[in-house]
Amino acid sequence: MTTTGHVRARVGQRNVLVPLGSRRAALAGVALLTRSRAPALACQWLLYGAVAAAGPRAVPGARVRWDPPGGRARWEELAAQLGPFDHLALYERPQRSRTGLAAVLLRAGRPTGFLKLREDAGALEREHRALSAFPDGRAAGFRVPRVLGRGGAAGWHWMLIEPMPSRPAHPPRRPGVASLVGAIQRRLAPALPRPPGVPPHWRPMHGDLTVWNLRRCGTGRPWLIDWEDAGWAPPGADRLYYEATRSVVFGTAPPATAPREAAEFWLGRVAPRPSTDGDAPFNAALSAVLRDLARDGRRPAP
Repeated sequence: MTTTGHVRARVGQRNVLVPLGSRRAALAGVALLTRSRAPALACQWLLYGAVAAAGPRAVPGARVRWDPPGGRARWEELAAQLGPFDHLALYERPQRSRTGLAAVLLRAGRPTGFLKLREDAGALEREHRALSAFPDGRAAGFRVPRVLGRGGAAGWHWMLIEPMPSRPAHPPRRPGVASLVGAIQRRLAPALPRPPGVPPHWRPMHGDLTVWNLRRCGTGRPWLIDWEDAGWAPPGADRLYYEATRSVVFGTAPPATAPREAAEFWLGRVAPRPSTDGDAPFNAALSAVLRDLARDGRRPAP
């Protein structure tokens, strides 16, 4: 593995580090920016075109040198398990309360895998179980990354999954959330153990079904990524979370009604999120939407 500098892209929450090693590697870094609104997507495509024409120097932001978590020796022990790569495009989690690393591994500028590195194995175990429910990486109406490898080294737990293409992605205009949620529930039911005490009417869920995790990249089926929160929840939970987060992202009207149990479930998860996280304003707006739905939403039929 070679080491080069990065540029902290002056876009959004500035949590993407674009590698300076080559034009192609820099394009992979720009593709990591998760934009959803049309103006932001247009700016991302403009930046992508500028990097394609002028190389990494077109990326606005401060030049930085990335220091591996835990130090160089610890990182080299881990890197030896991942296979050959020469550059990294890095995505730093905007939540200070959530540790870990995400990166696209690059070889000659081409993505070879998307790395997730965590101190706790629990989230990766959940994601591994969920992705194993889609052995060919496909389901009705969407696709998921295939698992390329998993292991542990130097106190870290890691998983390497199939990378998305290195080009800007966007939310699908007509995602067909109802059928998508049905497919998720059918696939996950035999793959995710039902924890003790979970009510019998709860259903499997993706756990983070949002416009930034359901992405269309060119033609074909959209990708559904980030399954670390897969689990069990009240009926309607995945669909409600998608619709509520979408309303906050795009500034549109929230759902008129929702299953009250699902709204209370999400409010109990979102409201306690730390105010020091980079996405705290978003969580505050989302909590307000969920609070209204928990108060006014319909109760499930007996």
